Amino acid sequence: MRIVFFGITQFATSGLHKLIERGTPPVGLVVAPVLAQDIENMKQLAALHDIPIFAPQDVNTPEFIGSIRALQPDVLITYTYDKKLGPELLGLTQHAYNMHPALLPDYRGNNPYFWTLANGETETGVTFHRLTEQFDRGDIILQSRLPIHPNDTCGLVVNHQERIAAILLAQLLQLIESGVALPVRPQPEGTFIKAPKPTLQDHLIHWDWPSHKILDRIRAVNPFSGAFAQYKQEVLSLYQAKSIAFESPEPVGTIVMLTPEGPIVKTGDGAIVLLIVMVGKKYLLSGNDFIENEKVQVGDKMTIWE
Repeated sequence: MRIVFFGITQFATSGLHKLIERGTPPVGLVVAPVLAQDIENMKQLAALHDIPIFAPQDVNTPEFIGSIRALQPDVLITYTYDKKLGPELLGLTQHAYNMHPALLPDYRGNNPYFWTLANGETETGVTFHRLTEQFDRGDIILQSRLPIHPNDTCGLVVNHQERIAAILLAQLLQLIESGVALPVRPQPEGTFIKAPKPTLQDHLIHWDWPSHKILDRIRAVNPFSGAFAQYKQEVLSLYQAKSIAFESPEPVGTIVMLTPEGPIVKTGDGAIVLLIVMVGKKYLLSGNDFIENEKVQVGDKMTIWE
């Protein structure tokens, strides 16, 4: 089986490993023409196995399409690849599929990892679907569900999705190799939850939110960054916190108590304890070290980062 594999993330690196492991290394690897550690990792792995590497600015030029046509692909697979494949490229084979790290049709878009956690979902998954000219709209072939536990971070969820995606990738290729009809399920029409690329505003903590929403936003960016607030003119990145039952007449964002775990901050419906933070662009601090290093006092205010 002659596979051309498109990918740009650590997710794609795990897929490339699976193809090599099962004895079907791709005849071509397509990455983005940028300097990024994940892409360098994929290129190094491909070089070890003599896999040709392509890094086109535009995948729909006659030159690039000609290069892929010369590989005589049986299967095209995109695996976290952010460029749209046009009809001529898709027409090179009847087997063109995309791996999407969510339960389609919900969470179509660039970043389902962030939004599933930011929205407080208790479940996500992985979907393989036919590639079409519209992102994330093709018929569903395989899908697997994954629970999201209350303390799961984005990093943990992605790690579990990588493992599930590799299993589904192998199942998909086995089905193609067997020649049986694929289990096709058209995606329904309608309005579904979207997953666009998060903006800076999406990373900001609003202290009038209920505690669970603040914690979900923190989990949605951990470990890739913190969720942002402001403390004494410094950006405060929140990496871990927990909710606590606490009643206080103080305004939201007020530090209402200091504990050995960290400061307690008033929220829209209670309070949270800050457990791991970063002040400015320094280094991670435990909640207690944050109190000591920054001379935190009861009555200090957290605000929205400006």
